[in-house]
Amino acid sequence: MLVKYLRNKLLMLFIAGVALTLVAAACGEDATTPAAPVDTGAITSAVQQAVQQALQAAPAAPVPVSAAEIQQLVRGAVSDIPAPDIPEQLSVAELQQMVEAAVTASAAAAPKPPSATEISSMVQAALAAATGEAATASEIEVLIAKAVQESSEAALAAAEAAAAAQAALAVPEQAMPAPVVGAAGQRYGGTLKIGVVDFGTMDPALMGLSEGSSLYSELTYGNAIVTAFDGTLTPWAIESWSANADASQYTLKVRQGISFHSGKALMAEDIKFTFDRILDEATASPLQSVINFITSISTPDDYTVVFDLEGPNAFLPGLLTDYHSRILPTDITSEEITTGEHGAGAFILGEHNPAERTVMERNPNYWRAGAPYVDQIVLFYMPEVTTRVEAIKSGAIDVVFDPGFGALDTLSDNPNVIVKEAPSAGVRVLDFHTDREPFNNKNLRKAFQYAVDRDFIREAVLFGRGANANDHPVGLGDEYYWDEQPIIKQDIARAKEFLTLAGYPDGFDVVLHTADFGEKLDMALAFKESVAAAGIRVEVSNDDTTTYWEEFWMNPCCPFVASSWGARPANQALGVQLSSNTVWNESYYKNPRLDELLELANAEPDFVTRKEYFREIQEMLIEDVPVLYLMYTPVIVTHRNRVMDVQAHPGLSETFIENWWLAK
Repeated sequence: MLVKYLRNKLLMLFIAGVALTLVAAACGEDATTPAAPVDTGAITSAVQQAVQQALQAAPAAPVPVSAAEIQQLVRGAVSDIPAPDIPEQLSVAELQQMVEAAVTASAAAAPKPPSATEISSMVQAALAAATGEAATASEIEVLIAKAVQESSEAALAAAEAAAAAQAALAVPEQAMPAPVVGAAGQRYGGTLKIGVVDFGTMDPALMGLSEGSSLYSELTYGNAIVTAFDGTLTPWAIESWSANADASQYTLKVRQGISFHSGKALMAEDIKFTFDRILDEATASPLQSVINFITSISTPDDYTVVFDLEGPNAFLPGLLTDYHSRILPTDITSEEITTGEHGAGAFILGEHNPAERTVMERNPNYWRAGAPYVDQIVLFYMPEVTTRVEAIKSGAIDVVFDPGFGALDTLSDNPNVIVKEAPSAGVRVLDFHTDREPFNNKNLRKAFQYAVDRDFIREAVLFGRGANANDHPVGLGDEYYWDEQPIIKQDIARAKEFLTLAGYPDGFDVVLHTADFGEKLDMALAFKESVAAAGIRVEVSNDDTTTYWEEFWMNPCCPFVASSWGARPANQALGVQLSSNTVWNESYYKNPRLDELLELANAEPDFVTRKEYFREIQEMLIEDVPVLYLMYTPVIVTHRNRVMDVQAHPGLSETFIENWWLAK
């Protein structure tokens, strides 16, 4: 059954190719095709075509075509309209509808055309001033041409810049002319198109449950510290940090010369504001419970921040890399944070439609010399993995993170697609709600633990990549990983014994909630087949991808759910996933000893003693099994071969897209 499912899924990748023209239309023309310049005559003629369509009983829907195609179409169409059939008067409402249709039809003619709303507003204002409530067809032509010619300078400039890019130079409108080639041979210019699943909140302190939000926050905001590809903690918005003798106080020196996109200088007060807000329980940030050992934050001067802790803590610098700790300016309200972008990152938010796409423009005042290299990044929201895979194969988009392991072979065979991979401590898991029946019964959880065949599931889901996990989130390469731990393997007889002890001698029926992204559906189907021999009968509920985190994960409706976590160091993974007071304790597991051990580890200066605390935690989780941690997954990035300097980052918060550039 599982083999048949996987074979059918691969077949779907092929079938999905039928929809490639729709994907290309949504994402724009392929980068190898230069965009046509905006032609005001084409827009005027398009309105004439819209007039003709309005007179028909069933008007045809506009389709994205080039300016030249629009002109050719309209010449023929207008010449066929008998003069008496052209209406002498058109209302403002009719005009607005025609303009919106015309602009939609010609939107593919330029990389940054004026929006339908903008042109409609221009024409309405012109009509109100010049003709009152109506205009003749000839007046419409004059008004549209004049409005577009006089008011679409941004669109014309963008089109000219795109044409100039053919000569190997593309300059963002707001930037000073950039060099054609960077210091290490990087080429400037172009638009990078990334296919992602969805977009969630805009508030960095709250995000984490959508792919698009995390990319958006990294690109537009910044952290005090980041993690390099080799795991080294690296100063970012700060120049350095230091701790006192017992690590109960940390001092950060803020990097001077960084500005928010508003123009405000980034200073110590902004870092204090960011973390005070996270520590405020009213904010409800998932990071709050992880860093609540911070007792106060002070700013002795404009570029110095001091964190005072309730006791020694060796992990504070690493926690400043968390994606919830993107630095916010002090001069904004909570409402502004949730409705706009206020960062100091490499890109500035432009158009944002969470149902379709998010556009980010190059920040010409970014503090890192030379970076970023592309003029524009567009996130296209594509919930279906098959759509994302086919789009990158066709060139409609440039990058897909985590395309599904079943698609890697076909992507690797595509000469225009490159697959990058890095081992990580990211995990795929199945959660029990341990605070209620039936999964408050430890014997039932143990039955599931011994019924599952992790080798089978990993082969089915990751196609042999990655590694088996062992019911805790500490990664194989983590310095606190317990090397001598007993590795759980499938034991059907023992699973049946635990089922009987749990009160289910005749087997157990359960609904497993999942969704088709991040290998969750594949994992659920493989799990169902894996545990059947033990008498565990699983019904897989394939839920809506776009609402999965809000409506199913951690919801009382669904006491058994599929989930996943990006790679975190041991203290962060355990703290955010399993401590009693974290808002993302998805298993609702409460163990005072685990909480105590985490506090002891935080405060312990001796590494050997700290490692013993983490060993006890891992032993505890293997025994209690509040979560089935099934496999460690590598980080996969697939990209078109025109995208250069791409690396797969094994960590959680960084991609370093600002270092990527586009070859000709």
